[in-house]
Amino acid sequence: MVTISPFPGIRYNLEQIDNLSTVISPPYDKVSKTERKLLWECSDFNVIRLILPPPSENETDVATQSTENESGEWYAQSMNYLQQWKNTGILRQDPNCLYLYQQRFPFEGRMYTRKGFFGALLLDEHEGAFAHEHTFEGPKADRLRLTRATKMNLSPIFLLGDGDLNTWEQLFDFGDTQLARFHDTEKQEHILIAVTDKDKIREITQFFTHRKLVIADGHHRYETALNYRREMMEQSGKNPAEEAWGWVLAYMTPVESPDLLVLPTHRVIETMPDRWFEQLRKEASSFCDIIPMNQPDSIAIHRTIAQSNNQNAIAVVSAKESALYTLKTGITAPALADIPQPIRDLNVSILHRFILSSCLGMSAEESANKIRYVREANEAIAMVREGHFQAAFILGKISPQTVFEVSLSGVRMPQKSTDFYPKIPTGLVLRSLAENGTK
Repeated sequence: MVTISPFPGIRYNLEQIDNLSTVISPPYDKVSKTERKLLWECSDFNVIRLILPPPSENETDVATQSTENESGEWYAQSMNYLQQWKNTGILRQDPNCLYLYQQRFPFEGRMYTRKGFFGALLLDEHEGAFAHEHTFEGPKADRLRLTRATKMNLSPIFLLGDGDLNTWEQLFDFGDTQLARFHDTEKQEHILIAVTDKDKIREITQFFTHRKLVIADGHHRYETALNYRREMMEQSGKNPAEEAWGWVLAYMTPVESPDLLVLPTHRVIETMPDRWFEQLRKEASSFCDIIPMNQPDSIAIHRTIAQSNNQNAIAVVSAKESALYTLKTGITAPALADIPQPIRDLNVSILHRFILSSCLGMSAEESANKIRYVREANEAIAMVREGHFQAAFILGKISPQTVFEVSLSGVRMPQKSTDFYPKIPTGLVLRSLAENGTK
């Protein structure tokens, strides 16, 4: 059973912050090195100061590693910023409520509108939210140290919910207090509305009681919240359902929404074995249809993947050659035989278990250490064409419904299999874990 509750959110005080676009940030693991520097310089009160260390020469890949080696004191520094901002009124606390959040954003020539609710989700070791991806230990250790220091949910978990889409839309259709409305630098419009009516809150929370929820984004944050809950239970012996640390800040949106976008996360590798492109072609030819591509750009690659109408298609790019790989029908490569069916034919499984491991001989540990994750296909291609990396693997989209079905089956995809776009910004709403008796 899913339990959702209103909570006293902590937000930027609009009497002191006149432009919220200057203080929000992408989630910590989606902030590039360039963005980190820009966000630190953008405002002395940007939430980046709470979620990541200051820019430095030895910045780590926070998507896969811990930041503790960048600056051992930064967790305490984050807590100090938080306390200062509370004391000076930069941040202030709302009364107990839920929040309706709407994002309007352009993508590939059309406008999308995604709606959902912010609420506190009761954490449970066995129920609550289903995961679809494996996680890395480094970021979880990193986020746990930050949670201990700040005693806050600084970023929400992004969840998909089942249920009739018309019922979701009826829940979204109400008038209440608009707290914020602004555009960011990417031309996205953000609207945040407080849900304070008790009858409406009861209707929404009862609706979620019967829902299944799947994590779209925030697997490391969710597992960190569970780890912190375990620590606090051991230390205090208290009932987690009665304590703020027994809940986690969550954003919930319908999986059936036509405006829910899932983008692939592409991979690049800096050093590859000699003559790897030829080796891959030879080893994979018995199990894959291989179509050569003449130095394509990202548009041509995505068009070719889309035309293949196949979720397992992968474009492999070297400095001089490119080719599209798709599994042949009716044949299962031995390397994929022991993978559960829900994910056996997905491009991320084929890439990691068949192409990298079986055909190119890379161990899981080796590939994990070598891979860089890139959102934009044209960036990944350029990194190879310019000689900075030797291989790029461009993946096609996976549908939200596929993610949902895989999660409910109990099977997990490889790390960074999906990229729900756009992300939920950090800084819209924060949630305290130290307010005893509040959720």
